[in-house]
Amino acid sequence: MTIRFSTGLRNALAQGYGFGGIMNRGYMKIWTGSQPATPDAVETGTLCGTITLSSGTLTKETRATGTIALSGTLSGSITVVTAGTVNIIPDLAGAGVPYNTSLIQTASDLADAINRNGYYSASNSGTATVTISPRPGTGTLHNSYVVAVTATGMTATPGNMSAGGVAPVNALILASPSAGVVSKPSAAVWSMSGLGTYTAGWFRYYGSNDPEGATSTVLYPRMDGTCGVGSGDAQLSSLAVSSGSPHTIDVFSFTVPAA
Repeated sequence: MTIRFSTGLRNALAQGYGFGGIMNRGYMKIWTGSQPATPDAVETGTLCGTITLSSGTLTKETRATGTIALSGTLSGSITVVTAGTVNIIPDLAGAGVPYNTSLIQTASDLADAINRNGYYSASNSGTATVTISPRPGTGTLHNSYVVAVTATGMTATPGNMSAGGVAPVNALILASPSAGVVSKPSAAVWSMSGLGTYTAGWFRYYGSNDPEGATSTVLYPRMDGTCGVGSGDAQLSSLAVSSGSPHTIDVFSFTVPAA
């Protein structure tokens, strides 16, 4: 077994998302040869095909985004941030995110506070502006949500969620977990149409809005693993791929160990 997690998937598992939630509405690509050393690296080999729901044409998700820009007085704190009607930093219980050293550092602290709660993901990319996005797989649900901020001292200017969120189509959904195992739903058909005459070697399971290729960002969860028939991390109907040939992933699961 050669399952490997990207930095983004490891960080998301460590901070507040479950595996099923992180990979909700993702997709897979099957490649020839051997997998790269890390899922953060560019894909290697030749693309055999893309695994979607019943081989349907994939529309990747576009997640709506909102912003919080910090400026002004170098003091105070941010006590409440709401998207729609939900406070997305509830664990702070009114204590808020205090000003810390600089507006850029405070924006980083605010992004961390948002990420801890699992409602939204956030980043500040070395600036005094925090960009927020909803959970993966939510599509258009958060389009045009109003972002509101309560702050003292410094000024926190919110930007509402964009209207540009796009729902994924024919993406993959995992079943509810049982005894720590989350799997492909038994009734779901995860399949692809072959792109040429190849031998399947490995797969990359992408999150719903992955740009693909090499990336060092923490925002893109991925899983790499081996392909096999009756064995392997993703078990295919056949490793021999030809142009237009149908191929299914018959077995796929992820287990959270008991110890």
